[in-house]
Amino acid sequence: MTALLQDLRYGVRTMARDRAFTVVAILTLAFALGANTAIFTVVNAILLRPLPFDKPEQILRVSTQNTINGSIDPVLSHPNIEDLRTQSRSLDSVGVWVRTSSFFWEGDEPVHATGSLLSTDMFRVLRAKPLLGRTFTPADDRAGAPPLILLSYDTWQRIFHRDPTVVGRVIRFGTGNKRRTIVGVMPQGFVFPIEADCHDFWTPFHAEMDAVDLSHRDALFIEALARLKDGATIDQARAEAEVLGRRIEALYPAEATGFRYHIVPFHEQLVEGVRPALLLLLGAVALVLLIGCANVANLLLARAAGRRREIAIRSAVGATRGRIVVQLLVESVLLAVIAGACGVLLASWGLEVLKAFAPAEIPRLDTISLDLGVLAFTLALSVLTGVVFGLAPALAASKTNLNETLKEGTRGSTEGKVRNRIRNILVTAAIALSLVLLVGAGLLLRSFMRVTGVNPGFDFQSTALVEVSARQAVYDTPAKEDAYTMRVVDAMRRLPGVRSAGAVDMLPLDRNERTWAFQIIGQPPPPLGQEPSATTSVVTPDYFRTMSIPLLRGRDVSNRDLTNTPFVIMVNETFARRWFANQNPIGRKLLLRSDEGDQEHEIIGVVGDVHYHDLTRDPAPMLYLAVRQHPQRHMHYIVQTANAATIGPTLRGVVRQIDHEQPVLDVRTMADVRGQSLATRRFNMILLGVLSALALILAAVGIYSLMSYTVTQRTSEIGIRMALGAGTADVFRLIVGNALKLVGIGVVVGVGAALAATRLMSTLLFGVGASDPATFAAICITIAAVALVASWVPARRAARVDPLVAIRYD
Repeated sequence: MTALLQDLRYGVRTMARDRAFTVVAILTLAFALGANTAIFTVVNAILLRPLPFDKPEQILRVSTQNTINGSIDPVLSHPNIEDLRTQSRSLDSVGVWVRTSSFFWEGDEPVHATGSLLSTDMFRVLRAKPLLGRTFTPADDRAGAPPLILLSYDTWQRIFHRDPTVVGRVIRFGTGNKRRTIVGVMPQGFVFPIEADCHDFWTPFHAEMDAVDLSHRDALFIEALARLKDGATIDQARAEAEVLGRRIEALYPAEATGFRYHIVPFHEQLVEGVRPALLLLLGAVALVLLIGCANVANLLLARAAGRRREIAIRSAVGATRGRIVVQLLVESVLLAVIAGACGVLLASWGLEVLKAFAPAEIPRLDTISLDLGVLAFTLALSVLTGVVFGLAPALAASKTNLNETLKEGTRGSTEGKVRNRIRNILVTAAIALSLVLLVGAGLLLRSFMRVTGVNPGFDFQSTALVEVSARQAVYDTPAKEDAYTMRVVDAMRRLPGVRSAGAVDMLPLDRNERTWAFQIIGQPPPPLGQEPSATTSVVTPDYFRTMSIPLLRGRDVSNRDLTNTPFVIMVNETFARRWFANQNPIGRKLLLRSDEGDQEHEIIGVVGDVHYHDLTRDPAPMLYLAVRQHPQRHMHYIVQTANAATIGPTLRGVVRQIDHEQPVLDVRTMADVRGQSLATRRFNMILLGVLSALALILAAVGIYSLMSYTVTQRTSEIGIRMALGAGTADVFRLIVGNALKLVGIGVVVGVGAALAATRLMSTLLFGVGASDPATFAAICITIAAVALVASWVPARRAARVDPLVAIRYD
């Protein structure tokens, strides 16, 4: 321990003497360790940290699997959930939820809130207890029970100001004059569903679904979780569910042909969408750290050359090689630990920026924070980093003896050549690693540019929208819903500067979807379980004109398409091409199998394709129903105008003018909707781009440092060459050529590594291959250009050497 303290004190004095080296080394490592700390914090919170429930490994996500087409739907029907709950012997409980939204009333202004309808069993699945009051009981979760509400901690704090007497209070809640009784407040750590946006409230499931027919096995709209019994395994639960699924399929072929339960651990299902990108970023910061280590190792090697006499004297007075290695490693570890502390500070700032720009699709975003586990990781990584970048220089420096020291720097110095070779290898490795990162960032950039170049099929630059869910207490019949919808559209159409107005229930690129099965009348019915289906939206007249979606054939829906007239439907080009190839679909009839029962609709028009789900996916078959035949409470009212970015308050005012108590859910532009659909890709691209830029800067610093040291080391040689007639251009070629030689080797190695590494990110790419030649060529040219610039200053300094001074240089 005494020796260690002596080494630490000596290391501090050494760092204080060589302040320039210390600052450069600490900054280099601080950025690399800070990036690793920040990304590991995200990975730890999302991928590694257990869910905040008791025995979270027992919680399973249950979904619907179709054995005919292999698709997995995250929702189930109520009868299939009940069968699993009552017949499985491996499951302790099965809870269900349906997402919803509503409004709290604070004064006269409604406050929009998100929530879920939860079954009583969900609290058994999550084993969650309230902070205040109680959760729902079986008596609460039944038809006809008094309306109750459970608050989140954030809602209790934000709206009710942490009032400890809030339990039992009757509040106004919803779009009418409904009243609900607060039964409890959940603790601060309780978040369900586990998403970036926490829910504000929960209400009893069965009491809320009283008016909904839950008996249909093909009505998929309920999400479910299950908890394993103590001692049971997921394989047992899956085996029981497989037997039960086959039994349901045999008993109910008309509704359940091809049905199976899909069961996975809840945490696994939650993170499967973000795992590839997070692991990619974790690998990227590891490469940045290796580049930083290579740079600092190079600095230590150069610094060791100035400490040759000191180390030789220590050896001469009896210090063993092992003792010298330990001393040098203590210095490098001390340097890395200080850099790690600075890196934690940088990471804390970086995490705030990262969370501010992170897309909402990232789960558990609010739990990302520096904790003791992350600090322990950074400390361990700092120590390991100090050993990694310090070991090779320490071994090389400790090998010095008196005779070699006297020869060091001359042509006969064997150790000098060895150290030069190590420095060259380190710089080459840094170049190769930075190329791997830059190629990955370049591929994501090109992929993003390809995605943004995709025509969504509608006008997103001059359209704005307001999202409204008409108050159920007031607009409680289809006729009233229809009248309200048309009144809002007409009012918006009359606004100054508005060229057209329309409405739709399901907005393109907004990640909401409704799919209905259908049968083409006049064709043989498909086999059970293989009925075709299409995404369905309900639209007003002029919706397509407002969105600039072209009408290719037939006519648009009109105000004459009412509930007492034959039902009509419009299809998109993909639908017409798939099911009416080389035929005219106008006049053909479809039998829609929907929540409203089987209904016959006549095709009256064909419109252009729209990328409804995602810009990276081919347009899906679409069906468009007339809103006046299928009135909806929840609608997006859209206007086409030159001032789409500023018309939002006006649209909100129109809604409140028609009904001053009608809340507005959201006001956006279609450009916002499109941008949100690209948020995850943009986030991944920017983050990897920043890491790649940092890697390139570190590689450039490494090249500059090596060339500067080379110029210093070869000053005498350069003077002799110039004295013998070498010109400025010759000296430039000598220094720059040496740099480009290292770059060439690094590029060759890096290209090979990048070809292997980029295959792992193929799922994140669109419209560009993992081995895209243009990207590889551009990155190679960029690295060569950066190396040329980095070696230019040392080469220029070498070219200005006075031959007489250089020859006398020692």
